[in-house]
Parts: sequence; C-alpha cells; structure tokens
Amino acid sequence: ESSNNSLSQGLCQFTTAYKFQEKTIIIANHPILLLSEMHKVTATIACVVLLAAVSCVVADKRPNFLVLLVDDLGYYDVGCFGRQNVSTPHVDSLCTDGTKFIQWLTPGPICTPSRAGMQTGRLPRRFGMTANSLPFRTMATPNQPTGFPPEETTIAEVLKRSGYGTGMSGKWHLGVSNKTSQWSHLPTKHGYDSWVGLPFTNMHFCDPKNGVTNETVGFCMFMANNTIVSQPTEYTNLTQWLTDHAISFMTEKVAQNQPFLFMMSYVHVHSPLFSNPRFHNVSQGGQFGDNVEEMDDSVGQLLSTLKVLGIEEDTVVVFTSDNGPFAEEGWDVAGRTGGLKGSKGQTYEGGIRVPGIVRWPGKVPAGAVAKQPVTSLDLFPTFAKLANADLDPTVLLDGIDISNIMMNPDTAVRSDKFIWHYCGHNVTAARNGKYKLHFATQIWQTTDEPSPKCIECCPNGAWSFNGTGGTLCNCEDNDLQFHDPPLVFDMDADKFERYPLNSTVLPNIDQIIAETRAALQAHYATVEPHKDEMVSLPDLALTPCCRGPWPFDCTCQKYDPSHSYP
Repeated sequence: ESSNNSLSQGLCQFTTAYKFQEKTIIIANHPILLLSEMHKVTATIACVVLLAAVSCVVADKRPNFLVLLVDDLGYYDVGCFGRQNVSTPHVDSLCTDGTKFIQWLTPGPICTPSRAGMQTGRLPRRFGMTANSLPFRTMATPNQPTGFPPEETTIAEVLKRSGYGTGMSGKWHLGVSNKTSQWSHLPTKHGYDSWVGLPFTNMHFCDPKNGVTNETVGFCMFMANNTIVSQPTEYTNLTQWLTDHAISFMTEKVAQNQPFLFMMSYVHVHSPLFSNPRFHNVSQGGQFGDNVEEMDDSVGQLLSTLKVLGIEEDTVVVFTSDNGPFAEEGWDVAGRTGGLKGSKGQTYEGGIRVPGIVRWPGKVPAGAVAKQPVTSLDLFPTFAKLANADLDPTVLLDGIDISNIMMNPDTAVRSDKFIWHYCGHNVTAARNGKYKLHFATQIWQTTDEPSPKCIECCPNGAWSFNGTGGTLCNCEDNDLQFHDPPLVFDMDADKFERYPLNSTVLPNIDQIIAETRAALQAHYATVEPHKDEMVSLPDLALTPCCRGPWPFDCTCQKYDPSHSYP
C-alpha cells in the first residue's frame, strides 16, 4: 500500500539494486522497466516492484521552497509585525496562513555577511566574508577581485544535486569577478540555474535623480545570468522584472514536474528609495512606505502564482530580511525596529532581529506564533532535510534543522541553545537559550541637533557607506565598549534590552556566563583561518561594463524578459 511509507521506501531501494536493460515505459511519470526485459526476477516480485515504483511517486513528493528576502527591512515594517501606516496585505496573509516567528535572527547585522550565511548555513567568519570597518564590512565595490569562495557550498548547490531546479531574482552582493575568471562569484557559479538582478547593491550614485557618470556607472547594472542587460540600472520596472522572472521560473518548473528553490532577493527597501510610478505617493508611510507596498504587491503576485499553478500546499514560503533598518540614512527613508535597540550594523536586537514568517499549508500551523529563537542560518539544513538532500558530513554547519519548530511552534524547543552574533571578526553578543549576553556593544555617536538624523546609531563616521549616503557603526576595538562581566538580558521578558540582569533577579547568572564563555571558546576553536574575501583593493580592469572594457561607453538598455541570456 502507498500509505505504508516504510514498505514503499524499502521497495524503492530494492528496485535500484538490480541491473536491467534500458528499455522503459513511463507510468505516473516514473520509469518502470518492462516485465519482458527483466532478468532473474520472478513475475511476483516484478508486480511488487511495479507497485512500489508507483508508490514512490507519492513518497518522493518533496516541497518547493520560495524565499522572500527583503533588504534592510526592520522588525516593525510590515503590518502583522506592528506597522500601521503601511499597507502589506499579502505579507500579512502569510502571518494569517502560516506561522509568525517573533525571534527570527540574521547571520550578521549587515548585507554581505548575512547573505553569505543564509546561502551556506555557516557563519561568514568561517570563510572570510566579514570585516571590522567600512568600507569593507560589505563587498565595497563590484570590481574587487574577491568574493564568495568557490569551495563553499550553497543551498542551491545542495538542492540542485538532489534534482531541484534553482532560480534567483534580485540582489546578490557577494562578489562579481576575480583576476582569472569573469563573473566567477555570481549566482550562476554557485548553484543557481537562472538569475536576474543586481550583482552588487543599490547605490545613491546609481539613482537617476543624482545623475550617473561614466566613473560611477560601473557600480550600476542589472544582469541576466552572466550578461549585463541594463547599465545604468533601470529602476522604473526593476521590481516587476524580478517578479516576472520568478513567475516564469516557477511556471516552467511546474510544467517540467520538477521541484524548485527560488530565492526572491528584493532590492527594496534599501536606499536610495525607488518605485514604479504606480506606487508613488500611495502609502501613508511616505516614500519608504511606497517601497514597502511595491514589495508587498510583488509578494502578492508570487503567492497568486503558487495558487494558479496548484502548488500552494507543496511550497514552503519563507519571508524575512537580511538585517535591520539602515538608521543612518535618516528617519524619513529608513525602516523601524519597533523599539528594538540599535539598527543595521549592530548586534543589538535592532540590527539582527527581523520579521520571519513561514507558510506551508497543512504542515506549518496557520495563525501560530513561534517564540523559539531561530536564525536564517537554519534554512540551509532545514531545506536539505525536507528535500531529503544529502549534506557533506565533513562540513561544519552553524544552522540547525528547525522543521520541528516550524511544524510544532507551541511545543518544539531549539536543539542548540547557543547562537553567535558577530560584529566583524569577533562575537560581541551571544544567545544562550532565552538569555542574550553582550560581551561588547558599539559606541553610538550623539549630536546636538534638535532633530537628529537617527538615534542609537553612528551618523558621523568617516566613510560614506559605499555611495549610499550614510555610515555605520564599526567593529574595531575603539568602536566598542567592552563588558566584563557581560551584560545579560532575558529576551523573553525584555526584547528591548533595557534591564540588564544581576544575581539578585537571576541567582545562577554566573553559571550562565561561565557556560556561555566556555561554549564560545569551543566555537572559536572550530573557526579556522581563511583568506580575507572582503578587504581587497578594486581592480579597474574588473569594472563591469556592458560594451567592453571600462572606461569605454558602458551604457546599454537591452533587457528582454522573454529572451534567454547566457
């Protein structure tokens, strides 16, 4: 019987143990060997094998994965997490139909490290994708000769080897080329079958309102796979281009009866803010709200596509952000933390706690709230587990399988209570179950302005953040205030990190500190030295240019969504 999973799986294994001639027929999209071509198998066993093969089609129904990753979205920036002056009905529907994670944490407090961690399930310090100071806390330019290491394995590579189609739209920001191979760091070299988007990030001097020059156009491009198709980036239809590519990819994979992973990596809501004219002045939340609402419209299109394709119940949808809001950009154009302390670039909760939602009808409970801490590092092992994909046992992962928490949010407990929060090269904060320990905190800059640009932030740093206009708090020793003993907060009772605990209210605080310090030393012992992939000088010869080597004319607008690009 197909309902007997253990019997079905055993019989499936049995069928692969015999050598048959290659002549086959197809039954229920599964190759079945012709009875007359079998050797040394009785008719009785052949019938059992036939039934087992058909049952395998049911047993092998693996889920699709759709990840909706927003850029610089704060914990408070969508309706179901508290925002009241921005309309996000489609994201909110994920909270209604899925489970809301109120302690979803990021692998890092800033773009590049966080994205590298999500792709690999490994803390980016392990493979050189962190740095202490601007401009190198992210990949600083698109013509650096360094980036995502080729030996690291992405979730796309794992699932692709297991038979999944893998696609991506949007921002990458993990490097572009190296000195020996053009486009060596792009998604197509790291497991993604199809990608359109920005190889770098969204930049102020790529904003058409500011005027793009031939000196800056090398930062401003939209690519389809390994082809520059829009330079400078054409923002008017950017979000729709990304959305259309996702819809086309998912539709194609369903037609091919192939499970898929799709990473929808929005350029919204990173500054400079942009939107299609349809989303100008539509939000009560100003221009930032317009950006959020265009993103939400895209989410709605993707969810509608799942429904039209009949794969809603077969698709795990994850919605989250890469880090907290970019406060230094200014109050009017940045997201909100909802009172969480700090913001992007910091290991206070405002920099690392973001919205997290998982929807999988029939598997993940609707309308539930998960209170266990989880991290985007956990997606890698979780997806691999749900897809029955093999992982290399020699590769040390920092994420864990959280499928049990997804499906049983009221009762399941995280199996690894330690989560490490890096500021650059060092752990400055850590989770030990419900407790968070700060070994160091970043020193904020204060101003005497009547209306400060931001609070709990560093608006007056020496570096403009890669042309985006703001700066960030850094992670060098002189940027930090060290705490010995560390500050300890109860994250269940004090997510705003207002009330450090002491031995009067937490009698075993010394034990918690000692236990965490010991675990941290054990963690550091597993982090082997690696080539620095972030701190490298730009190479002008690697500047991306659609018409030939820079500084020749690098302008082109040739994107055709219906065309297949190499």
